[in-house]
Amino acid sequence: MNTLAITATNDHVGTRFPSAFVVTALRGNFEVVDQIADEWRELCTEATDDQPFYRPEFIRAHIRSVIPSAKVVLITARLQGRLRLVLPLVEELGSFSKVPVRRLRAPVNFNCGRFDAVRAKGPEGDAAITSTWNFLRNYGSWDMLYCGDTTEGGTISRLAEIAQADGFLTIRRPNNPNPIVAVPSDPELLKKMPLNARLRTKLRQVRRQMNEESPLSFYRVTTADHVALQRFYELEASGWKGRNGSDILHDGSRMFFDELAEVAARYGYLSLYMLEWKGQLIAGHFALTYEGRCYSPKVAYNEAFKQFAPGHLIVSEMLQDCAARGIHTYDITGECQEWKMKWTDEMVAMNHHFIFRGAVGRLAYSVNKRLKLYVKSRPQTDAKNA
Repeated sequence: MNTLAITATNDHVGTRFPSAFVVTALRGNFEVVDQIADEWRELCTEATDDQPFYRPEFIRAHIRSVIPSAKVVLITARLQGRLRLVLPLVEELGSFSKVPVRRLRAPVNFNCGRFDAVRAKGPEGDAAITSTWNFLRNYGSWDMLYCGDTTEGGTISRLAEIAQADGFLTIRRPNNPNPIVAVPSDPELLKKMPLNARLRTKLRQVRRQMNEESPLSFYRVTTADHVALQRFYELEASGWKGRNGSDILHDGSRMFFDELAEVAARYGYLSLYMLEWKGQLIAGHFALTYEGRCYSPKVAYNEAFKQFAPGHLIVSEMLQDCAARGIHTYDITGECQEWKMKWTDEMVAMNHHFIFRGAVGRLAYSVNKRLKLYVKSRPQTDAKNA
């Protein structure tokens, strides 16, 4: 593996940080992640927002399995030798509004749920964002920096704000928010889940009806059991995702989820939830339980049992399991959908962020704006001509 390190210092204005931040770009293939993986994990434990999606093993698994030939760039900011921020990116040629651009982008896709840089808490972490931007604005050859599915108020959000204040063109595109469920620790409050009373009544009736015929079997797999994983993949492929080719077995993401299961099990946060009835798998969640939260990047249910609402039944069982284990939040990890909102009225705002640089970046930004104006005005023009 060839690795190139590019380093610069950025003096932080103020007396709290007498030493300079040292910002470095480590370049190579997916194995470059290994060079700082231990420090990266340590930073996660003290970060402003510690989620499994931001950890080095998660990022490495996605790059290795989905974009193995990618040119990886790890931007790191250190203060007195300590890692205070890490931003993983990939370099590639692409386009924006049909304008060819050289872009830096997040090394993940929609299968990963969300993305953000990792930074330390407090003033050091805040200052590291500014130092990182001061480095990025002059780094290499890029026209556009793109990071999608980022949480509002996160590190990428702050980076984009700093870039905009620095005179750079930026775009923030709101994405559908992600629903989250507060898991009650009180058993009596847990009985009042989901929030939708009609669904709550239906689940009680369905559970009673099904158990009279045969007991429901709910369990959690915490190892990368290949048989269990295959059953989950086949369950997902049996429904509408399989029919349109967007399931794990057909969309090219199996290698990623296999590797994710391996590393998540190794670090103790894999939770493959399964719900069976009469020997058949009727629902499953590929979940990650980490730092008091349960995330569900992938869900599936058996459409042959749709009348029993198996997708809701397994969520009900999962909340019971989470409450018993002291997990305080169930993050459904995905766009707001009608079925999810029957469980909660809380959501996390999500955005896609674009930062443009140089003449080509300004051109891409301008073309995009003109196209949006054209699309916005077209229905009015068509109405006049009708």
